[in-house]
This record gives sequence, C-alpha cells and structure tokens, in this order.
Amino acid sequence: MQLPYDSPKLDSLMEEAGADVLLVGTRHNVRYLCGGYYYHFYERFTAISQAVYTPLLGIPKNQPDKAFYVGIAGEIGQIQDRNIWVPEFINAGANVQPNPITSAEKTAEAIKARGLAKATIATEFHFLPSTAMDCLKNELPGATFVEATPIMEEMRAIKAPEELEIIRRITQADSEAIQGTFRNTPKDSTTHEIARILEREMTNRGLLFLWVFTCAGNTMLRAPSGKVWERGEVLHLDAGGSEGDYLTDVCRMGVRGEPTLLADEIYKACLTTQDKVRAAIKPGAVCGDIYEYGNKALKETGHHELGNFIIHGAGLVSHELPRFASGVERKLEEGMVISIETDVRHPEEGYIKIEDTVAVTAQGCEGMGDLGRDNWVVNS
Repeated sequence: MQLPYDSPKLDSLMEEAGADVLLVGTRHNVRYLCGGYYYHFYERFTAISQAVYTPLLGIPKNQPDKAFYVGIAGEIGQIQDRNIWVPEFINAGANVQPNPITSAEKTAEAIKARGLAKATIATEFHFLPSTAMDCLKNELPGATFVEATPIMEEMRAIKAPEELEIIRRITQADSEAIQGTFRNTPKDSTTHEIARILEREMTNRGLLFLWVFTCAGNTMLRAPSGKVWERGEVLHLDAGGSEGDYLTDVCRMGVRGEPTLLADEIYKACLTTQDKVRAAIKPGAVCGDIYEYGNKALKETGHHELGNFIIHGAGLVSHELPRFASGVERKLEEGMVISIETDVRHPEEGYIKIEDTVAVTAQGCEGMGDLGRDNWVVNS
C-alpha cells in the first residue's frame, strides 16, 4: 500500500498523544492524508439543506490497512477515479442530504467493527459538528476522545518537495497578480474596483481568489470600499489565493507617481526589517529568537512605535506551524514555510506593509514570489 503521507511519523505522533485512532474531517487534513483528494462538489461550500457535509477519515495506529472513509454517495465515482488509498469507503447517505449524525453513526460502526470501541480517539474538537461529537460519545461510551489538531499540525509542519513546488508556484502567481493589478488599474478606481481587478488577475493565473486587504491613502481601512486611489497615495494589496487548499499570502505596495520622502523612508524600513529577518532564517534557528530579532530590526529603523512585526507558518492552514513568539524554543527545520510581515501605520502617509513567503532550505531560506518587493512606483 502506497501512502501519500509519512505513516511512521503519524504512528509516532499518535503514540505520543496516546491515540489509537486518528479521526479527521477538515478539508485541509482530509486532503493532506488522501493525497489531495476532497469531494469536488463541496470544495467551496459545505452547508446544504439543514446540515453540513461531514466526511470522516479514520486511521488506526499502525494499521493503515484498516483505515476507512465515511463520505456520501456522490463521491464514489471521484474516489474510484482518483484511486484513493483508503481501503474502505462507507456511504453515509445522499449527495444533497449530508447529515453529521449519520456520518458519526457510520464512523462508530466502523470503529466497533475493528475492535476499537474502547480506544482513545484523536479528533478535531474545534471543527467537528457538536451533533457528530455527541453521537460519537453516545455510540462509543467506552472510548476516550483527545484533540487531533497537534498531531496533524506536526504532520504538516515540514513540507514535502511536491508541496513546496505548489507553494512556490502559487506564491509567484499571487505576486504577479498583484503587479498586474497595479499596472491595469485605471485612474480614479476605487479600492472595491481594484479588488475585483485583482480577483480576475488571480483567476487568470489559475488561483482560487480568497481575499484582498486593500488600503489606499491614509484611511487605514483595509477593506474594499468606495475610496479612490489618488495619485501620490500609497496602496497596499495584501492578497491570498489557493490551489488545492494550499494558501498563498503576499502583500505588496504601490504608489502612483513619486512617493513622499517619508513614505519612501517607511517603505525602506519595512524592506530592511524583512531582509534582516530573512537572512537569519535557517535550520536550527530558534523561533523565539527570530521573533525577537524581527522586533529589534524594526525598532532600529526608528518606526517601531507605529509598526508591527508578525511571523508565522503557512501551508494548508494560515498561521500553522511553526509559530513564533517570545520564549518559543522550537527550532526551524528544512522544508518549513514561513510568512514574514512588517508594517508601519503612519497617520499621514498611510498603511505601508510588506509580506513575504519563504521556505527554509539547507543553506538558509528561499524567497517565494519576491516580485515587486524592490520597486513600488506604479507608472500608470
């Protein structure tokens, strides 16, 4: 049986957590463990009729050959076409009548059939519908339930080469879409109109558009609105899209015409902070130290009182591992993907921000989608 994830690592993490069965249903974790599979009908919405689509994937520790997937009737063809590795598919009902309770009942039956009625089950407390959780507890009164999120976060923390290639490609596409938006935005456009241009630019590059924080001038409003992007004003586009649920998150700045001296100074302060932090990222670097160093670098620019430095992991979930804060002792490892953000919110010049995505490499880090970092003057 060829598995799309590191099975020994999963077994080890389950052992550490005291879990006998892993039970997940979130889109990001189902995709991760099923080699990218998720039922296409519910890729962009989950609510239908009076409930939500609730697939459940169960994997007993050390026994992937006894794994099972509880889905709905409409999935059968896609599962067969994708040749999903999971040995048993369990039908929990009609395509347009998903029911979390039925999914939970079928799951409990599968767990009992494997002799695991009194097992410790790791599941996703913050994501599983309460009706499904209540049903599992009622159907499996001898079972113990623990949180699965730490297990799956560790599984996803270090990206495989094929994951890195996806993130590299989509982050570049995000950066290109932002630059295309700066170039193609007509005079007197509102930030609402700019957001729609960016959505088209992303779509044309094969990305699923998710969001864009727009902020023009000194309004500090980071949302599409009727505000017109005037000549001489700064505009930041902090945009996210996805492919197969892998996320991209990039922020680039634009200014029509020449920026003021102060605005350019602030922009360069953000860029300097970003560059210093990127230079410090490498395998073995301590997350807490990187966080402190970023704040120190921002302070050295003289703009820290109006500034913010944020750094976090990225992948299938925004702000996943690794995490950064004072005192965090975890060390970076090759294959981790990190988002680095520096902003300064100046009452006269506006909201100036840069956000980069980097991957930790053996030598340091690789910038993904660096287009548009070094020049923010828009000639249109």
